[in-house]
Amino acid sequence: MRIRVRLILLLSALLLPVTLAAQKKAEIHGTVYTVEDGVRTPVDYAVVLLKPAGLYATTDSKGAYRIAGLDSGSYELSIQLIGYESLDTTLVIRGSLQKDFTLKRSSFRLEEVHVVAEASKAGESTASLISRQAIDHSQTSSLRDIMGLLPGATISNPDLSSAHSITLRSVSGSDMNSLGTAIIVDGAPMSNNANMEGITAAMNGVSSAIAGTSVSAGGASPNGGIDVRQLSTDNIESVEIIRGIPSVQYGDLTSGAVIINSKAGAEPLTVRLKADPKIYQAAVSKGFRLGPEAGDLHVSGDYAYSNAKTTESYAHYRRLNLKGLWSKRFGQLNTSTALDLRLGKDTRDKNPDDLRTNLASGGTNIGYRINTNGTWTINRGWLKTLRYDLSNSFTWKQSFHEQDNINAIAIFTTNMTDGTTVADAVGKRLFDIYGNEITNPGTSGAYAIMTPYTYFCHYDFYGKELNTFAKAYLNFFKQWEDTSEKILVGADFKSDGNLGRGLVFEEGKPPGRSNTESGYRERPLYDIPFVNQIGVFAENSFRTKVLHRAFNLTAGLRFDAVNGLTALSPRINASLELIPEVWTLRGGFGITAKAPTAAYLYPTDAYYDQVNINTSEASLASDRTVMATTRIYSTVNPGLQMARNRKAEIGFDLKIAGRYRLGVTIYDELMKNGYSFSRSYDTFAWVPYKVWGIAGHDASGGPLFGLETDTHRFFSYYRPSNNAYEHHYGVEYELDLGRFPEIRTSFFLNGAWMHSVSSSSGETFALNMKQGSYINSHVAVFDPFVRKSNYEKFLTTLRATHNIPSIGFVVTLTTQFNVFTANWTEYHNDEAPQRYISNDDGKVYDFTAEMAADPAYRYMVGQLSPTRFIRSHTIPTVVFNLNVSKEIRNFLTASFYVNNLFNSRPLDPSEITKGAYTELNNPMYFGFEVKLKI
Repeated sequence: MRIRVRLILLLSALLLPVTLAAQKKAEIHGTVYTVEDGVRTPVDYAVVLLKPAGLYATTDSKGAYRIAGLDSGSYELSIQLIGYESLDTTLVIRGSLQKDFTLKRSSFRLEEVHVVAEASKAGESTASLISRQAIDHSQTSSLRDIMGLLPGATISNPDLSSAHSITLRSVSGSDMNSLGTAIIVDGAPMSNNANMEGITAAMNGVSSAIAGTSVSAGGASPNGGIDVRQLSTDNIESVEIIRGIPSVQYGDLTSGAVIINSKAGAEPLTVRLKADPKIYQAAVSKGFRLGPEAGDLHVSGDYAYSNAKTTESYAHYRRLNLKGLWSKRFGQLNTSTALDLRLGKDTRDKNPDDLRTNLASGGTNIGYRINTNGTWTINRGWLKTLRYDLSNSFTWKQSFHEQDNINAIAIFTTNMTDGTTVADAVGKRLFDIYGNEITNPGTSGAYAIMTPYTYFCHYDFYGKELNTFAKAYLNFFKQWEDTSEKILVGADFKSDGNLGRGLVFEEGKPPGRSNTESGYRERPLYDIPFVNQIGVFAENSFRTKVLHRAFNLTAGLRFDAVNGLTALSPRINASLELIPEVWTLRGGFGITAKAPTAAYLYPTDAYYDQVNINTSEASLASDRTVMATTRIYSTVNPGLQMARNRKAEIGFDLKIAGRYRLGVTIYDELMKNGYSFSRSYDTFAWVPYKVWGIAGHDASGGPLFGLETDTHRFFSYYRPSNNAYEHHYGVEYELDLGRFPEIRTSFFLNGAWMHSVSSSSGETFALNMKQGSYINSHVAVFDPFVRKSNYEKFLTTLRATHNIPSIGFVVTLTTQFNVFTANWTEYHNDEAPQRYISNDDGKVYDFTAEMAADPAYRYMVGQLSPTRFIRSHTIPTVVFNLNVSKEIRNFLTASFYVNNLFNSRPLDPSEITKGAYTELNNPMYFGFEVKLKI
């Protein structure tokens, strides 16, 4: 008992100083100024943020701010205001600290300009932050252009003529990688989960919208990510691209996240005009101060027109964006609410020289997005803030495709009942020579016909995508001098659905397809259930000093559930200073998960319309008839899982002489169960195959039929699966040499060696022709990973930025050295199949060595060999790009850029003996813009 009492007294004595210290709260207060014409002027509505506590204040009309109720210790302070350079510093707050700051207006007249992607701080996920100044200097047209600042990114010409989605750390640029890249605007993610356009014929896979054609609207693929053409960069204040292990508050992603912060607050009227050989663009924005109690309103608009080729004026794209963002502080609640209106229109009119197909297509999408978010400052004990994000968007899509289908003879039927047989007229009955009826009508009013050899086909696709998102989390924080702990606990909800009509075409004139017995049916999208996803997460960020060396650890756990599927995602990031203020070692590990989209959860049924009778070419009109049997197969995969990506990285940051910084990151990402549409043993249906011919006539002269063929054959279709295998690994590096004032030039080098492997973790199925026909052929089955596609590149980019502040002149010479870009395919155990599905009984058997020599089976040997790929390798190439910006007056800036200023080919193809090589030889490309601020 005495021991317990002494222990309690000892603990009380130890904890008493901590308790007393905790009662002594600190605060920081002061004024934020700017200098205009040599006069120091207070700045209102500047946001003063304390990290990692997450507390902030907004300056008043006198520029004053105050943040109270703080624990004593070290904090990172950041001050942000639209039109000004962000100010970041670290300070120790004890007692009542009075601190004034001066902001510099963002301008090309500053001593140092920020026109490159800046790396994230130690202890955080590997990311790049791109400022408004960098966006202006790069003269971007869409979010895609910003990505060229990332390590390992190939600089390309601005292009709005076709859909673009963003991939991270992927050389191959796969749909799965872009689908797993989250685009988050003002706290809420954009969504492609309800996009069903292009998923109409499961038996023909998903490489086309309507079998044999591209996505007719020209927009995003339902298997990939957001079409970022629709995102104008003129209303963006900053962009953060997370390539490493993201915080657990971000869900429904695998590759990473692109976080966009929109402009908010007062801003002069800004007009931007841009032109290059493919794009004409105009944008206007203005921020209004509505009054001391009414907040700020920022409005912007953007119009862009893009031509794919100057020689193809019939193919073009138009974009119109309007946005208004209202920000207001209600006591301790700081809110912002935005409304986006957008219009995108792809057009491909008929080519006057195309007299054969008369091809035309186009697509229009019109939509809105309303988003509101807020942070309520509580600051009681550990609990500091409550953050919420709410978003709702609606997009109406209408696309069309039309052309003359040639060599288009195929079966078409309106039958919707499995196993039933219909003729070429509603209610028509056909009999065999014994008087037995061979038709078996199913769906009322159903019939079957053969389409003509040539016919004009026009089809439309109507979509109405509705997306809703809600998120809230609590921020707990505690500081003990050099030690702090931050805890996030929250949840989010997503709902995505499509209320459109889907595919619509003229009856009897379906879209063309390669498999003449795979049928089309109209399917209203509003019958498909919504995809509802809920996630909960918790994260702890711990910072301290060990032997005077900073140590940061962030660990979190996320749980997601969507339509009965679940995923658990642990994530961790850590860093340790090996040499204080000089050398930091960092690393991270985590699991990310992406929910299946509506296209994968609710795919279209596969229809097999088997032609039983086709006497449409008979000499007697009374003998001409068609009969077809319909088989319907559900393509839903009940075993579908949420795709998961394992991400790991390790790296270091080295600072030399306080100004030079070298950052190196080694990453490895592995996804074993990505989404794809593929075939399996279950998707090969061994079905009866019967063909009837005219064997006589009845008393009235009508034809009677006799059975000519009675056998079985295979019908295969595709369904959603987790067979997509992707492995991405490589090394990223950044070397920031800073600015050399003697020559007024800064140097920044980044690059990456990247390797991507893609394959299928499911079996590969191949149907060979036996004696020129598939009908009596077995299905060859090869083991998983029989083919592995490899993509590799090594690329380095050096940016030298020269600026003369006195005249507002900035020029950046970008030298990009593409050491190589290569791709090749590896084959494993591909000479002969390991199994086969027998056409005799539909069962699976092992393929033996003896069969390879048997004429009845050897046609399956060497089936994949003809498709081998030779290694493709680019010649090392150096490309020079030039960006120039000049402030002619304080209110007027002119800029231009020249891509491919010089393109060298240092090696001749004849000098290289390894593999096949391709050249990189792009013509010079230039653009010009002016920006006016009033």
